[in-house]
Amino acid sequence: MGLETTITKVVDACNKLTETVTNQIGKIDARVEAASNQFAAWRNSVQAKDINGRALYKQDIDLTGLSTDVFYPVWWTMPGNEAGETEITVSRVYYRDSDKAPFGEGVYHIAGLNLQLEGVGYIWNGDANFLAIKRISQTYRETVRGVSFGMVCTARAVTGLKPMYLGLVAGQLTNAPQFSGMYLRGGLSYTITKTFDYPVNYSKLDTEVTMKDDVNADWEVRWAVKPYSLAQAEVALGKTLEEKRLAYSHDNDIRYTAKV
Repeated sequence: MGLETTITKVVDACNKLTETVTNQIGKIDARVEAASNQFAAWRNSVQAKDINGRALYKQDIDLTGLSTDVFYPVWWTMPGNEAGETEITVSRVYYRDSDKAPFGEGVYHIAGLNLQLEGVGYIWNGDANFLAIKRISQTYRETVRGVSFGMVCTARAVTGLKPMYLGLVAGQLTNAPQFSGMYLRGGLSYTITKTFDYPVNYSKLDTEVTMKDDVNADWEVRWAVKPYSLAQAEVALGKTLEEKRLAYSHDNDIRYTAKV
């Protein structure tokens, strides 16, 4: 075999090897791209609960266009002990809704809110049953009032044919035994981040709305909520919540009040 023939065969072998490698690189690239696409799809769809983490669910509450001089009702029912502890955060960055000028043109510092809650169950539940304010920060303007384990509401008769529950009187302010809640300032929007997947309830109406009717053989009651003006808020919903950024200081400062 001549040198020229040998060189030709070597070149042919190199070309075939190059072709094989090129084909394999193409297959490898295709597999890498497919795997990358699969990972991207998984990353965009996976939730914390899918990898034994704790899921968080967001919900926006839009009260823009309503009066900023009114607090509107927001209420929910927390899971019991089966869910461990429920966490709820109500938040808004201070300049949110500035484009809507709720407090006048040119006002950029609208109202900041970070309200962190922890709790379990509801008054009529048989579990741990509590709601604690972990932290609360309101900047520039007040945005929340009347945070309560038993939602602040008005008792009403349902049919008027039976006594009302526990001797309640129609029109009396009370606490709903199946709902927790708060009142948020109108004219603004908020984000609720929570550990349960169902939505919280809220009303944008200026009239009273029914949360629930309870009727049995012996008594009846309608649990109703309505908005309150800033002037009415202290009587119906209590005082303005103090700024408490240190965890659990809202409860601890009450429990461990300094003795004079």
